[in-house]
Amino acid sequence: MAATRSTVRAITGGAAPPEGVHVADIKHAIGSHIAGYRFDGVSVPDDFRIALRELLQRRGLVLFEPGTVTAENFTTFAGFLGTFFHYAGPHTPRAPENPDATMIDSSRDNRLRNHIWHADGGFREDAPAFTALFGKVIPQGSGDTMFASAAHVYDMLDPLFAQYLESLTVVQSPDATGHITERYLDPEEAAQARLKMPPFEMPLVRVHPASGRKWVAVNESYACYIKGVSRVHSQNILGILFDMIKSPEATCRIEWREGALAVWDNRVVQHRAVKDYAPGTARILYRCTMTA
Repeated sequence: MAATRSTVRAITGGAAPPEGVHVADIKHAIGSHIAGYRFDGVSVPDDFRIALRELLQRRGLVLFEPGTVTAENFTTFAGFLGTFFHYAGPHTPRAPENPDATMIDSSRDNRLRNHIWHADGGFREDAPAFTALFGKVIPQGSGDTMFASAAHVYDMLDPLFAQYLESLTVVQSPDATGHITERYLDPEEAAQARLKMPPFEMPLVRVHPASGRKWVAVNESYACYIKGVSRVHSQNILGILFDMIKSPEATCRIEWREGALAVWDNRVVQHRAVKDYAPGTARILYRCTMTA
């Protein structure tokens, strides 16, 4: 379906959707679902690209129904958001039919840490701005993904508490919960990974460069401690924020279908896999990430 200016107005809230396209919120805090759009495999029209960027700024997460894209072309579709940001660990190999995608494969579950709340690449200062995830092989009735809006969490804060948090700095590390230790079994490879991905400091509260919204920039996977306060003080503040991030008010849960596509703003949206499937069950998602 060709996108038009009415598509822009529809997705940004200015008019009824064009014929055949339906846009609906998933939850109040986060997420929209788009049905009825089909990517032609070649390019995304400028008006639709602008509309989707604006929708991502407002809603954080956009879910597309099966049939919108394919395993081979979903990266071409998602690539309109920015330049591909290729990063992968030893247990997230390239997808066989799509070199711009990596595989999140349940056969490697004992080495994956995707069941912990995180932002993709959040262990790096130059973490990707956007992530796209395509449902390749989905176990029936299980293997969902949960998403949380860290911008909505900031909006939930008491203003005085928010003001205090804005004065704080957090230290992030890929080994805060053992990502390097668990993934790099060879000691030399682990040592090289730690040299390439050292801990770094960042403001606990950040401002979105496009929307201007503030968000709480800590997650359970990579936040080590708050700088300049006691360990107990740091742990208690982080614990409060982690609980708010995974609260029902800030989250939604996506039940995957094969061929579905989720795209989100990786700066303000965190996610985690739900490993409620039996050992040996196949669950394969394809992922690509982009800079802004």
